[in-house]
Amino acid sequence: MAWNEPGNNNDQDPWGKKRPSNNNDLDNLLKQASEKFGGIFGGGKGNGKGGSGGNASFIIGLLVLVAIYLFKSAYTVNEKQNAIVLTLGKHTRTDTAGLHFAFPPIQQVYLIDVEGIKDIEVEGLMLTKDDNVATVKVKVQYRVNDPLDYKFNVVDPVQTLKHATEAALRQVIGHTKLEDARTDKKEEVRQNIVEELKSILEPYNTGIEIFRVNLIGNVDVPPSVKPAFDDAIKAEEDQRAYIEQGQAYRSKQIPLAEGQAQQLIQQANAYRARVIEKAAGEVARFEKLLPEYTAAPVVTRQRLYIETIESVLSKTSKIMLDVEGGNNMTYIPLDSIMKRSKTSDTDNSNQKQQ
Repeated sequence: MAWNEPGNNNDQDPWGKKRPSNNNDLDNLLKQASEKFGGIFGGGKGNGKGGSGGNASFIIGLLVLVAIYLFKSAYTVNEKQNAIVLTLGKHTRTDTAGLHFAFPPIQQVYLIDVEGIKDIEVEGLMLTKDDNVATVKVKVQYRVNDPLDYKFNVVDPVQTLKHATEAALRQVIGHTKLEDARTDKKEEVRQNIVEELKSILEPYNTGIEIFRVNLIGNVDVPPSVKPAFDDAIKAEEDQRAYIEQGQAYRSKQIPLAEGQAQQLIQQANAYRARVIEKAAGEVARFEKLLPEYTAAPVVTRQRLYIETIESVLSKTSKIMLDVEGGNNMTYIPLDSIMKRSKTSDTDNSNQKQQ
């Protein structure tokens, strides 16, 4: 017969040993626990001495737990920090430097550095106003001026600052020529970046104060296109050099031309005055001859003719004589005669000197 069949002795296990009574064991455990806790709270069958010792142990344990909780609830805020305290998820206070208490899990504490200067660097390829591609790198220095906004208004304030800096860079560089950003307007570009960055961050209330923005290195073209850009810059420099040379030549030639023009004007004025004076003299001479011509017109005409012929022939070395009624024309070489006369006069003077 099986050991667990009906009618069999169920107090034995399959090996013939007596089975323990589980009900009795459970009752004994409950009884012992009741006596122990009853002794701590002054009940049960324990004597007075045992009950007093249990009370003292409970109080000491409770005080130790309270001390540990208070120790865990204390926190220190240094001079560079502010502590944001949330009670049941709502902001209740902001603690400054010193020792403070917050009681978890009801309260939560977030320490924010409000004095330290932090920085980020942003670099990227930008398109300038004159359609050039430039590499720009800036360092933004900032600090937290409102810890509550910094912690809760945006998910990631630092990443938001990076995106805003990149947007400000693209806006400013996109309205600036590359040559200006590289040379004399570099400081103006930096100031424009600061103003643009502040205007972008203002609606977000990030709790960040921009301390300073610095351009790192020069605003320059990427290395892949730098040789071609250098050639273009050299061509522009040559163009400026040729323009300056042309302007220098122009500055030199214009005064010379103006001087020559003034000289010609003066000569023309002198010639004009001379012609006018000569004409006035001729008029005066004819006015003086007019009474004589009126008195003796034939004699006066002949005299004027003879004076005119004398004036004309005195300037020529050849004379042609046309005899009236004859077919031959006589040629008198006055130039040869005068030349021989000058030669004989020179020889005679040399002989006299000898």
